[in-house]
Amino acid sequence: MRRYAAPPLSLPQVNLGLIPKGYLGTQSTLNHIQVLIQAGAKDFYVRQKAIDILLEKAIRPKDYLGEIKALFEWVQQNVRYTKDPFRVEVLHSARRMLELRAGDCDDMAILLGSMLEAIGHPVRLVITGPDPLRPKLFSHIYLEVFHQGRWIPLDATMPYPMGWEPQTFVKQMIPMERKVTMMHSPPVSYGLAPMSSPNWLPGLIQSIRQGGIQPNDSRMKALLDLLHQRQLLRQKPRLAKQLNFIWVRGLSARPYPKTARGLERSLQQWGILPTSPIPLPAQSDHRPQMQPSTQSVRPVALRAVGKVKPVASVAPIAPTSAPIAQQ
Repeated sequence: MRRYAAPPLSLPQVNLGLIPKGYLGTQSTLNHIQVLIQAGAKDFYVRQKAIDILLEKAIRPKDYLGEIKALFEWVQQNVRYTKDPFRVEVLHSARRMLELRAGDCDDMAILLGSMLEAIGHPVRLVITGPDPLRPKLFSHIYLEVFHQGRWIPLDATMPYPMGWEPQTFVKQMIPMERKVTMMHSPPVSYGLAPMSSPNWLPGLIQSIRQGGIQPNDSRMKALLDLLHQRQLLRQKPRLAKQLNFIWVRGLSARPYPKTARGLERSLQQWGILPTSPIPLPAQSDHRPQMQPSTQSVRPVALRAVGKVKPVASVAPIAPTSAPIAQQ
């Protein structure tokens, strides 16, 4: 049974860069490998190929050790070990490895790690070196997968069964840096689907902020029922105690801004309340509105005004020579 649909053919994208010398170069290469494994685990082509391998091998559901063994043996038997170009470190993506079916130890680790993590099996990297006098010199890399409390070595470059690992003088485990993400849609807090905010909730929070809630308030009862139904109060026992106290005893007529802020933050975290500012309930204003007074205007007829005669000119006053008295 083969359901794997190969991705459309396209020219490979090649990114060139310089690798630092020594252990810094090893760290840089490990960072790129981790990025490629995480990207491959989110690639639907890689996940579909991993599922098809399990179907072909007739692995029963929840046989997790059988899943690990099937993917390990497929990479071991279907990917040819091929060295990189001379003095060039090449890292292939998991999708590219499904097309090439050839690569060295880091390429096999990328492909196998991507397929394992795509179906829910966490992995980590192991790097080894041959010289105990040079503990920062590494020449080989393989995977370990976590299963039932222990890490199982997976070296697909060698013709040995799952669990075998090379005996070397230098070995270092590299954990994968993980972030909670989803492959198609953004994550929702606590895995809950967002819901519309009840129309009475902003008024309840405003009443808590300003104080003055009667015991056995119907809005508080509705909020408790909502949180109990979604099993959210178990996550915050202190908030559950506060809400039950308000439901039984009510709140005196004084402000409680800290309680309102904590409740608002929790409801936003659970997706019950939008993160935008809460619109306050509209308050009805019963005061009569003053209407502007209007009066009818009666047209007035205009009459002609007589001509204005010019004023006669006034002769200037001659200055006097008398002194001005000063007081």
